[in-house]
Amino acid sequence: MAGGEGTRLRPLSLGSPKPMTPLLGRPVMEHIINLLKRHGITDICVTLCYKPQEIMDYFGSGDRLGVRLTWFIEEEPLGTAGSVKGCMGHLGGEDFLVISGDCICDLDLSQLLRFHRERRAQATLALYRHKTPLEYGLVLTGEDGRVERFVEKPGWGQVLTDQINTGVYLLSSAAMDRVPQGEAFDFGRDLFPALLREGAALFGLPLEGYWCDMGDCGAYLSCACDALSGKIKLDLGLPKREGGFWSAQPLPGGVHLVPPCWIGEGVELGSGCLIGPHAILEKGVSVGERSMVQRSILLENSAVGPRSTLYGAILCRGASARRETVLNEGAVLGENSLAEEGTVLLERVKLWPGQTSPAGCRLARSITSGAQKGTLRFGDSGTIRGVLGEDLGPEALLALGSILGAEGPMGLGCSPTPGAGMLARAAAVGAAAAGSDVLTHSLNSPVQGAGAAVYHQLPASLFVEEVNGTVFLHIFDKQGLPPNHAWQRKLEHALLQGEPRRVRCGKVGRLRQSDFTAEQWARRTIVEARLRRPALRRVTAAVGDATPEDRALRSALTALGCRVEDVWRPGIPAFYAQHGGFSLTAQDEQGNMLDSGQLLALSALIEMENGSGKTAVPAGASAAVELVAAGYGGSVLRLDRDGEQARELYAAQPWMSQAPSAVVRICSRMAVSGQKLETLLSKTPRFSSWRREVPLTSDRGQVMQALAREHTRKPSGEGLRMRTGSGWVYLTPMARRSALRVIAEGPDLELAAELCDFYAGRAAELDRALSEQCAQEEDKE
Repeated sequence: MAGGEGTRLRPLSLGSPKPMTPLLGRPVMEHIINLLKRHGITDICVTLCYKPQEIMDYFGSGDRLGVRLTWFIEEEPLGTAGSVKGCMGHLGGEDFLVISGDCICDLDLSQLLRFHRERRAQATLALYRHKTPLEYGLVLTGEDGRVERFVEKPGWGQVLTDQINTGVYLLSSAAMDRVPQGEAFDFGRDLFPALLREGAALFGLPLEGYWCDMGDCGAYLSCACDALSGKIKLDLGLPKREGGFWSAQPLPGGVHLVPPCWIGEGVELGSGCLIGPHAILEKGVSVGERSMVQRSILLENSAVGPRSTLYGAILCRGASARRETVLNEGAVLGENSLAEEGTVLLERVKLWPGQTSPAGCRLARSITSGAQKGTLRFGDSGTIRGVLGEDLGPEALLALGSILGAEGPMGLGCSPTPGAGMLARAAAVGAAAAGSDVLTHSLNSPVQGAGAAVYHQLPASLFVEEVNGTVFLHIFDKQGLPPNHAWQRKLEHALLQGEPRRVRCGKVGRLRQSDFTAEQWARRTIVEARLRRPALRRVTAAVGDATPEDRALRSALTALGCRVEDVWRPGIPAFYAQHGGFSLTAQDEQGNMLDSGQLLALSALIEMENGSGKTAVPAGASAAVELVAAGYGGSVLRLDRDGEQARELYAAQPWMSQAPSAVVRICSRMAVSGQKLETLLSKTPRFSSWRREVPLTSDRGQVMQALAREHTRKPSGEGLRMRTGSGWVYLTPMARRSALRVIAEGPDLELAAELCDFYAGRAAELDRALSEQCAQEEDKE
């Protein structure tokens, strides 16, 4: 499969299809063809989409490589399975192998074929045990290799196996019969889940060896270094000379060479320069006197001036780094770009093709076509958080607006503060420049922004919230929910690439004002959340008005017909909204404080009493919700564990996620039953909770995998949830830092604290053991 454009590899891949990316003197696809040939596979169909002629011109019929190549060109992308479906006329009824033309691997394909035949499988997936599997699709298998579950683009709490899907498959024609002709269809999203649901013979086999998808410039550099270190079996294409050097010509004198190094034809090295370790200098490269090039790749005809320093850098074809330049880890000079004399490029800074960095400057951001790269990351709550003027400024919002605008028309709102307004305007400019119409509203809280997203049914909406200088960026889909893990990863990658979309003047988007008002939002909230039964009494409740989310609560209760007071007093409940209106706490009539977990359990109770029999909650919701549902013969779906079904139900029950809808639901129940809040809460299980955060020095995913192996039940969903006697423990990694959150629940605080301390201690022990193991492996290397 060779249709990829390689957007994440930019600027390295700009102008060429990803399979033509040069690696050790030849395109990466040539390395894959050599792998296939070593395992006796010489009849190869190649699916093409992006710039197909460049690939066909280079490889021709395949005779030069000893294989037969047949080309299939997609007029429009049909997904991975849809693309292969177009080759079935050539493949016939035989089983066949699918492999990407732009990955790097030396997996034992013959072992995969033997396993596939022994199991008489309809489909067999080549799996790879990856140390950091977060960015990949995970595959859980039984002892016999039968696939039991897929986890696509997992969050940290779902990294409970290190087996990833490599995109290498053995398939039967019977499996492909399920793929529609001429329609978009994907192996990972469509075909394999269908086979799993049907109980078909779907297997996975972890293979030894090396695999890398070469997804970005950092992975590309690591692949090349691993090849020089012998971690992957590749034909390096040059004579190996004494001392760990591959060179097209005798090694020059007057220079310092540290193995391993790969030096192509016609390379010129100035006197006194230091090359290596892990330096790759392709055909026609020149390095000036007394320069240092380590762990770097210099592609064809690129040049480094005298007294320059490169570590972890990539120079594309024809790029130049002039005298006394410094290129730090992750720096990339695109094709024919120029770093002028004395330039310093900081970590991960890129120059796009043809761009120039001024002499003597210190670049902290990429130069593309005038755009800035982003470093924004989603946190545990599905929001992006930063400090105004530090890590969140107009440049970042300009880039984010451009990326969201590429999804289609965008909704936009912000807090009533100057800082939030400035950032929102920057996002609007970015979206309009990307060709997106921007629909702005004047609602003041994020939870109201979610309501506007549902009202307008836009593919993406943004609400910029500012609280005392801290900025929270809330992104919603058309259901009013935050991005799922796959969308979060997609947005983060797009921000890191630093290549915002721009359109010509005739296609620039327009800014329009929404007709959705706060009064309409309150009415819609009431219609959705109130119970359809006559009220026995009018409810009185206290809600403050100091924050936008509390003011949203007041407006919803007022629209319901409640009497709303400003402060709590004995005999009435009080409600408080936090986190943009997506978390609710309260005081009952006696003044007892009620946390969000207790109120979520109460909302579940109302749902069961109302007869729906099913509800959806976040992955980390209290175990009390399951106990409530069980008492009514109902069921609970958890986000991440139960997929799209849980997400759709969660969107249809906004009182399970939004404070105003929850308050309306609870007060409506109080009105129709005539009961107090404290009486309703007495029907829910009494759980005390205790939580701790365990800092980690080793990999988060490996700690979670170790904990999962000790757990007797098969884990599912976000994190690990375990029943221990009369208590529950929930463990999940933190998204923004290397730490593990441990939450324990029990019938009393003493048991909850005991459980929490035990599992926190066990996580710390495993972390220390993994750190020691890693240190020992590094010492051996």
